[in-house]
Amino acid sequence: MKRNAVIAALTAVAVIGGGAAAVAVSSGDDAPATASPADRVSLVSGQESTAPADRDDDQDAKDDDRDDQRDDKDDDRDDRRDDAKGDQDDRRDDAKDDQDDQRDDKGAAADPGNVTVAQAIAAALNHTSGTVLSADLDDDGDRRWEVEVATGGSTVHEIEVDSTTGKVVRTETDRDEDDAAAELKAVQGAKVSARDAAAAVDATVTSVEFDDGHWEVEAGEADWTVPLDTPRASREG
Repeated sequence: MKRNAVIAALTAVAVIGGGAAAVAVSSGDDAPATASPADRVSLVSGQESTAPADRDDDQDAKDDDRDDQRDDKDDDRDDRRDDAKGDQDDRRDDAKDDQDDQRDDKGAAADPGNVTVAQAIAAALNHTSGTVLSADLDDDGDRRWEVEVATGGSTVHEIEVDSTTGKVVRTETDRDEDDAAAELKAVQGAKVSARDAAAAVDATVTSVEFDDGHWEVEAGEADWTVPLDTPRASREG
């Protein structure tokens, strides 16, 4: 009976104080056990602080998720922007390369120097008498005319003429060049020489050579053929 009275009293105290009480009851009638006021305060405080803490954790997690999603979108947008810029740079580089290639292809015709093909042939023949088989403007850094002059049999002299001064700057002799004898025979009996073939093209000629029974002439990006019997040029292609 004492234990019941104590429990009832504690319950009444808890209700009146607006708090919660934890009661521990021993197995004996004479040893009632009740929670101390400090314990009751601790229990009540723990119960009240749990819910707000959980809500804060949930809100923090949601905020973190939103931040991660925002970062992912920013990264995707940056990647797309970088890819687009890279594609533009690639197209710009390709266009520049094409322009450089076209400039290189036209370089010889656009800037043949002060010496024409006819003048280069004349300078080569003044240096070495013979029959011209070809004259070609080398588009390397030295910008020289390379004139091949056959002097008999299989002997061919390659004479380099400066495209600016018209002077012979180098010679090389090949005494066993393939097909030189046959080419020399065909050209010696022709009515149209290398110089005549170049003059038949109304453009800046950068190359003229005997090949396959006729003259082949280059002027810029255009190729022409001139027969051996008449100085009449026909454009190829």
